[in-house]
Amino acid sequence: MINVTIWNENIHERQQEEVRAIYPTGIHGCIAQFLSRNEDIKIHLATFDEPEHGLTQDILDNTDVLVYWSHMAQEEFSDVVAERIHQAVLNGMGLVALHSAHASKMMKKLLGTTMTLKWRHNDRERLIVTAPAHPIASAVPEYIELPVEEMYGEYFDIPKPDDVVFTGWFAGGEVFRSGCTFTRGLGKIFYFQPGHEAYPIYHDRNIQRIITNAVYWCAPGRRIKAPMECLEITTSPEKLREAQLKSDSEPESSGGIRLSVFYDHLREAAGQTGRTFEELLAEAHRAGISGVEMEYSTLEQKPELDRIIKNADMEISNLYHFFDFGHRYAQDMQTGRKMIDTARTLGIERVMIIPGFLSPDQVKLLNKAGGSYEETEACMNKIPEILAMRDAIAGLTEYAAQYDIMVSIEDFDAYDSPIARINHIRWFLTQIPDLKHTLDMGNYCFSNENVEEAYELFKDRIGHVHCKDRGQEQEDESKIRENLGIPCGEKLVYRRGLRPVPVGDGYIPIAELVHKLRKQGYRGYLAIEHFGSPNQLGYMLKSAKFLKALL
Repeated sequence: MINVTIWNENIHERQQEEVRAIYPTGIHGCIAQFLSRNEDIKIHLATFDEPEHGLTQDILDNTDVLVYWSHMAQEEFSDVVAERIHQAVLNGMGLVALHSAHASKMMKKLLGTTMTLKWRHNDRERLIVTAPAHPIASAVPEYIELPVEEMYGEYFDIPKPDDVVFTGWFAGGEVFRSGCTFTRGLGKIFYFQPGHEAYPIYHDRNIQRIITNAVYWCAPGRRIKAPMECLEITTSPEKLREAQLKSDSEPESSGGIRLSVFYDHLREAAGQTGRTFEELLAEAHRAGISGVEMEYSTLEQKPELDRIIKNADMEISNLYHFFDFGHRYAQDMQTGRKMIDTARTLGIERVMIIPGFLSPDQVKLLNKAGGSYEETEACMNKIPEILAMRDAIAGLTEYAAQYDIMVSIEDFDAYDSPIARINHIRWFLTQIPDLKHTLDMGNYCFSNENVEEAYELFKDRIGHVHCKDRGQEQEDESKIRENLGIPCGEKLVYRRGLRPVPVGDGYIPIAELVHKLRKQGYRGYLAIEHFGSPNQLGYMLKSAKFLKALL
């Protein structure tokens, strides 16, 4: 949930009939109306005439993003409250400053300049997107026509922005940096020029989309108390890390490879056996399993699981999440950053992204590309949803890198997945050099592809491994060919069934792949996976025994 405080002077609306006619519930009421359409945004309203302008320390401490509109009472605004906002942004609160808020005391404090500009009433503005890849510009047209707006013109006395997302051109010939982002301390700031009180700017759906995107972008991943103290550090991070690796190291014969299992398997095993989750964790630990693979939404709903797992002398080995970057870019980027922040806080070193899925028509386009990487590359470069997924994964990979958290994608077994095949994975890894691959041993067969070929192609980028075996079974081959776009008559060489079996009981070359991983020097987890098992505990114990013998 994102806690948004919308602050507005609410003076024009009370004193000027023409403004009240446009915004009968106030500018703040109009903004609240469209932001509240998002179920994960909680709104609080505040105005100038309230005690402490409605921005008490308690309110700001519980605000993720402050949306701020001011004009008439800039100089009458409390210096104390302006400094309070300043500190809140440094501590990580996001700020969306609208229109004449450029001249507010808190903006002058944050940006350190006069914030002066040129202005003229009753002009026409064309708002042009000048950073189309920025999350705030997500789903915004190339330009927006505002039939009437107050002209703001250069020179605009601001420090160099991080990004100029929108540039305004006015019918009188002026231009203006109309949508700028800044970073101050831990806080993100977006200044947005359109919004003169006498014009219905905030009723424009594109303007509403921009402000909504900005709220998601500005929302903090974490808040800390600032300014931070100057602390003496007696032990270096390198020595702490060395000690941790030494204590976590496996016997020499394992080569540093450890076993993990999916949380869902333990949860289902509890239902199948009537035993508690804690009892099954202890059983897994005795079997040589030291990690638990978990979906982020599960941990978000049950944060106590981290403590329970650590009490069993185990850890969360990998955190993964299902996203929809092609259709919910801004919201899911926020979720992705929160996942990474959670991983950092809890000491989780790996996160995995399932970026979204495609429409049937898009799947057909990719299927036509067949086994050719060049054709696959050309096709993926033409699908906007895939490009959005790429940009999102790249951004989250970069965000995670500053905390030494590895981001990966797996070969996901679904017909509508854009990461189901070798050439799909190759495209994403080529596009994002720091991205890693979670090799799911049992998923390349889903697309009738050779997992050993995938291993050789991606072995230098493997950061995590899922040990999933498959049992042979009868399948409707004609339907599979249709779904995969395989020509009639072509044999399903690598796909011989998808039946869940214990690791080592199926047709996937698990032993050969583990041998290659050890020889290569892989140090990480082998995650036991068998979704759909009728006997999760039995499968887990048998899988662990098989893998321990290989190690």
